[in-house]
Amino acid sequence: MHRQNRIEAESVADKFVSKTANATLNVYETLVYADSTAGAFTITLPPVAEAKGVMFSIYMTVDNGDVTIADQDDSQGWDGDYTLNDVDDGFLFYSDGVGWWNMSAKT
Repeated sequence: MHRQNRIEAESVADKFVSKTANATLNVYETLVYADSTAGAFTITLPPVAEAKGVMFSIYMTVDNGDVTIADQDDSQGWDGDYTLNDVDDGFLFYSDGVGWWNMSAKT
């Protein structure tokens, strides 16, 4: 494999996570699959200031209960938690260091 392709593949792999229960994301966990096989749970975004300039993609792969996406009560203008309630639902969030921006929703 070409060296640059390998580096890019490893970089993406480091950012991808699958969540199946309550979790708070680390700043580097930017590609998130939500699997609610065991039931409903909450994914909490990292501190908004620490995530400045970073986008987080959260996507539901298995639905056996809703997945709530919450902030840490540190985001200016956060207008309430978001919910994934069907397979293929997803959200794309961006942190400007002060607030979380919902850049896109797939429902």
